[in-house]
Parts: sequence; C-alpha cells; structure tokens
Amino acid sequence: MDLDHFAGLLSAQLRRPAVPVEQQLSTLKRLNFHFSPDLEAHFQAHPESYEDPAYLTLLCRLAQDAPDQVLVTVPESPTPEIMYRELLKGLCALTGGSYSLSGGDLAPISGGNRILTFSLNGAACGYEAQDLGGWLDMGLLTHLNRLLSQREEKRRFLTVEDIRLPGQLVFFRSPQWAQFFAAATSLDAKEA
Repeated sequence: MDLDHFAGLLSAQLRRPAVPVEQQLSTLKRLNFHFSPDLEAHFQAHPESYEDPAYLTLLCRLAQDAPDQVLVTVPESPTPEIMYRELLKGLCALTGGSYSLSGGDLAPISGGNRILTFSLNGAACGYEAQDLGGWLDMGLLTHLNRLLSQREEKRRFLTVEDIRLPGQLVFFRSPQWAQFFAAATSLDAKEA
C-alpha cells in the first residue's frame, strides 16, 4: 500500500460521523448480532460513550459480553505463547463449537521465524509465524481460512481494522455477510 492510499484510508476512518446508539443496535441486529437485555440497556443508558466511533466501541464492548459473536485481538504481549493460545481460544469461541482450536506452542526455526503448532478438530496443524517479538502474526487467520476452505466450510475469519482500534475485530461469518456488514456500518470487513 502506498503512502497516499494509506493517508486516504486514515482520513476516511477519522471522518466517519457519529451514529445514534439506537440506529447502531438496529443495524447490528439486522446483521444477526444478539444483545442481552442488560447490555442493550447499558448502551441506551450511556449513548454518548458508544456513538463515536460508530459501531467500533459498541462491538468492542459486545466482545466482552458475547465472545462467540466478535473477538477483539490483543496485538502484543510480553509472552507470545500465551498471546497465540488466547487467540486460538477466542477463535474457537467465535466458531460456536463448530471447530475446536487448541495448542499454540511456539518453537524457533531457521530464518528467525517460529513454528506455531496447534490442533484443528483434533488434527495436528502448524503455521510458520514471523517472529515479531511480542506482536501477533495475523497471517495465522489467513492460514486458518485456507484450512477451513479445504474442509469446504462456507464461513471464514473476517477482520476489521481501524486506526482507533489497537487490534482487530474478528468475526466468523461468510464473505457475503462481510459485504452486508460493510454496506451497513461503513466498516471494511474482509477475509483475513
């Protein structure tokens, strides 16, 4: 990505207008998100906290209460092994039990990278992760999507990146859903 393109994306992300909480809730419900009555009441009682940045703040809070609907990645940790294990645990929750992801052991290999070993529904898998120190190699999601494609799974791990998020939002939905999500929220959800 060139610098001009990046600057344009940054500018577009920072200029998105605030959206009333009621409208955000209505939109997200049409996109098949579910909110507990207590959480919905919380959003409505504190609308100023969730109107800007539109959808991002609300979805980050939803991730705390409903980790089977949305995940917010933690991009860095002093302990990479724990970071990858937590990511796999969160991704497993997103699948709603459709897929079991476990493990997350890292071992150094030549070239400065690390091999991440994990299991997907009991099958041993590996991913050659870039050694980014305490940062996640989010290419893991692309690798998992390839594995899901081989299993003829229609859903994929979709991500939303925004300058106002320290990590990424992750969903387990179809690529077609990502198009509806982007049109409804002005957030670019794309296949990892």
